[in-house]
Amino acid sequence: MVNYRKIIAVEKGKMALEEGVIADPSDNEVQVRAISSVISPGTERAFILALENTKSTFPQSVGYSCSGIVEKVGNSVTEFKVGDYVAGIMHHQSIGNIPVENVVKIPDGVSFDEAAFVRIGVIAMQAVRKAKIELCEGVLVIGMGLIGQTAMQLAKVNGAYPLICADKVESKLKLAKENGADVVVNTENENWIDEVMEATEGKGPQVVIESTGFPLPIVSAFQAARRFGRVILLGSTRGDTTVNFYRDVHKKALTIIGAHISSNPEFESYPNHWTFKDNAKAFLSLIKNRRINE
Repeated sequence: MVNYRKIIAVEKGKMALEEGVIADPSDNEVQVRAISSVISPGTERAFILALENTKSTFPQSVGYSCSGIVEKVGNSVTEFKVGDYVAGIMHHQSIGNIPVENVVKIPDGVSFDEAAFVRIGVIAMQAVRKAKIELCEGVLVIGMGLIGQTAMQLAKVNGAYPLICADKVESKLKLAKENGADVVVNTENENWIDEVMEATEGKGPQVVIESTGFPLPIVSAFQAARRFGRVILLGSTRGDTTVNFYRDVHKKALTIIGAHISSNPEFESYPNHWTFKDNAKAFLSLIKNRRINE
């Protein structure tokens, strides 16, 4: 047993540092001392402020993506050994036990800081897989936060063209352009969907990935999508909105795909639905080979 320190939300809007003792890993766990832990601003803010579709009970742990060094392994673990550099799912804490299905080795050439984005990458990657993007299909990503920036890069790797990115913050659009977007549009412009249409020969993109976490952009996603298009709901939406389903969905024959990470298989991958572990290895490989930036 060793001492740990952990950041927790003790009540709505109030954070604290917790200290305690952590037990040895169980048979199928590894104990990891954290080196880097990534903040996911939208999700963590939502949970800390007890917004819709989040836990409303406190105290609660926060954070879910980290990298570190294996310090102990469970009795049944053969994949990892003490001293391995790994990345996986863990809260913002100094040391913790992670089930083997939620942790992967960091490949050579990938830093702890880069690898700590592993679950961010997996969240974005599973949405891109579910979109089933074909070569040279137009893709619009709405929301250029951390998840959206990752999703757009993965869509580009997957053959999206043109790749269009939308947000209301110019600095985020600038970063998207640097990361490979073909077209960027500012949603503060009242006619921004017209710009999307102009970039897609007046038809709209075949795929729209909505990653803002706000309800209103979902309506825009339906309106921007091409007839027979796919709309991927990647952002964990907080709140309600009103949709004209006949005009914006039914008449256009749209396919709406929910892409919450909890829908992924736990132990065995199948087409377009990969496990955390398989997606994590793929994501870190893309970083290693500089196909995407983190």
